[in-house]
Amino acid sequence: MSFQDIRKFAKLSAAAERAALDIYERLPLSLRYHLFFSADFFRWSALLKESDDWDRDRLNDYLIEQTKDLLTHAMKHIPYYRDRFSDAGFKPEKIQSLEDLKVLPYLSKEDVRDDPAKIVDERIPLRSLKKKQTGGSSGIPLILYLNKESQDIFHAFRNSILGRIGHTPKSREVMLWHYIKLGNKNVNFTKYGNRLVLSMQYLTKERLTKYVDMVQEFQPEYILGYPSWLTVFSSHVKQYKLSPFRHIKAVITYSETLLSTQRELLEESFNCRVFSMFGMNERAAIGGECEKSAGIHFHPLFGLIEFADTVEGYKEIVATGFTNYAMPFIKYRSGDIVREHKKSCRHCGRQHKVVGTLEGRIQEFLIDKDYTLINIRPLWIADFPNVLQCQFFQDQPGKVLMKIVPSKIFSKNDEVLIKKHLGEIMGPRNDAMDIELIIVDHIRRSSAGKIIMIEQKMDLRGLFY
Repeated sequence: MSFQDIRKFAKLSAAAERAALDIYERLPLSLRYHLFFSADFFRWSALLKESDDWDRDRLNDYLIEQTKDLLTHAMKHIPYYRDRFSDAGFKPEKIQSLEDLKVLPYLSKEDVRDDPAKIVDERIPLRSLKKKQTGGSSGIPLILYLNKESQDIFHAFRNSILGRIGHTPKSREVMLWHYIKLGNKNVNFTKYGNRLVLSMQYLTKERLTKYVDMVQEFQPEYILGYPSWLTVFSSHVKQYKLSPFRHIKAVITYSETLLSTQRELLEESFNCRVFSMFGMNERAAIGGECEKSAGIHFHPLFGLIEFADTVEGYKEIVATGFTNYAMPFIKYRSGDIVREHKKSCRHCGRQHKVVGTLEGRIQEFLIDKDYTLINIRPLWIADFPNVLQCQFFQDQPGKVLMKIVPSKIFSKNDEVLIKKHLGEIMGPRNDAMDIELIIVDHIRRSSAGKIIMIEQKMDLRGLFY
């Protein structure tokens, strides 16, 4: 169960919620799992241990079986896929090889954005599913629907992947989080059980120095966060020659592309292994590094991974997720770009598809008039009403252009709501940032086909390095 999931467990005051979180963290794992997870969690946890030793033939048989089962389900219960399969002359029950899927059209982000309910199992009321909004790495906001089983299965995979470096849900860890809310109160940090959670919403040198002291006193085994936040944190440690960290087994990064320069900086600052994870909110793919190498291993039991041609020199990840039958993503063009991939890992022996660097996720920073770093999350972008796409442009401190591609029903009232929401995001830094909204017909993509969330023209290295 993740930090944000725990927060929603009870609507309490800040003090009561912190106490509830502390009790939860201190529960024995066996009791915690039985209280909060379904039988799917235990079934998948056992299967993941077994599958690490599968050879390529056993894994291929599983993939064909699982793909046939998922696509047969989609044909029976999801009209959108039923129509697409019929138009392609595709009959899922006759699948003999994964090559048979080549006749199917791709599912795009625009397909999902325009009518997300159309790929939901027609037998399931939407109100019974968990509704989730995300901007995604491409900047195109999506609405997703998840069943309870898929959420439990995700945690089984997460535990399994992080277990490669000795991490367990009981490990002592520091989490760098975009903001922290306890009850109705925003706080800079919270500590419960074996977790110290630090808010990275408003970063100043004074706050970073305090955070460094807190981490050193807490003595975690692991530090988790987005590469951009961890880079700012570790750069501060290096710049001011603060005392080195001890006892840290690994730094765990996720959600953004981890650049080689960031990896080097984190390894130097924390004097430990850097371990990168990959996941999609769409529940179409998940992966992480192995015990012996830095490549992302896409877990084949979570979903089928393919690579489609895109601009010259790049391949786009195409995923078919096996774990959320309520809203399955089939032949989904994720927008995530890679340069090269391998069929297996020669270091650990797993028959997982492996990629080196993901090219398509962009760190998102703005800089206000006082040179304070502001991190903009895609999750927040999804909250803007009737916006199809957006992009922030900055070439001087404290001044930002927000380009908006509006929907057909976008109105002046939506502009007011967006400005209000931006003010809430900036919080006490609102007066130090002028954001001008501009309506545009389209947003230019990068050479790799990505929509860059922030087109930052300023030199970020000079701020904290």
